[in-house]
Amino acid sequence: MANKKIRVIIGPTASGKSALAIKIAKEIDGSVINADAMQIYKDLTLISARPTSQEMQGIPHLLYGYADAYFQSSVQDWLSRVVPVLKETENPVLVGGTGLYISSLVNGINRIPDVDEDIRKQVRNMDIDDVRKQVIDCPAVDPQRLRRALEVQLTTGKPLSYFTKQPKEKLLDADFQIIFVNPPRSFLYERCAIRFHQMIEQGGIQEIEHLLTLKPTGGVLKAIGVPEIISYLQGDISKEEMCEQAILSTRHYAKRQITWFRHQIKSDMILESINDFNINQI
Repeated sequence: MANKKIRVIIGPTASGKSALAIKIAKEIDGSVINADAMQIYKDLTLISARPTSQEMQGIPHLLYGYADAYFQSSVQDWLSRVVPVLKETENPVLVGGTGLYISSLVNGINRIPDVDEDIRKQVRNMDIDDVRKQVIDCPAVDPQRLRRALEVQLTTGKPLSYFTKQPKEKLLDADFQIIFVNPPRSFLYERCAIRFHQMIEQGGIQEIEHLLTLKPTGGVLKAIGVPEIISYLQGDISKEEMCEQAILSTRHYAKRQITWFRHQIKSDMILESINDFNINQI
């Protein structure tokens, strides 16, 4: 696999990175591979902005829509799926906005021991304040990350930071070519609003109504726009408020993505518009 070229298209939501990935794959007779944590869910097509069959233009798209509503996505699970796909695929074009997925693949990962299942259950049943009191050397504030840190600590006798400070292990010996699509903020925010309204017009509310009948328990409920639509369906907010809140959430998410990509992944090329791209550049 040494020196195999893998094009990686990164960027914030609504930046046009999926369209660029399809354009590149078409030019090089390649396949598009998903690196978005929400586009893995088969029952979240519209709200996750998964490419339609028409948009795919006959280009093979891999690792899209394979997960049920109860599935809990993780970096480790995605890596276990994407590595063999990349090895087997000619001219892969990886695209997505889930920064932790992409940085883990490109920069490598820290090997962390498996957690004892009894300890996992014990920590999951603990009050979060008790977790905070026991966990060592963990600046995280997110409850899920705090619990994860304590699980590792109790299983291994060492803080999670011990393992995260070890040298990273590369999973693929490949030539990653990173293209960062980063449009002007005003354009991006406008695109976020337009796209969400299009999602609603095309049946986004009905999609979430159906999703709820499946009694989802996984990360699918965290998708941008889903909490707001659920609030609307429950009668807590109006349709107008739903749209306003979802668009604001989308903009905040886009801003966080841009910050992550700037600091965590070294780009070979930065584009303000996908129209600026020329296939001869890669």
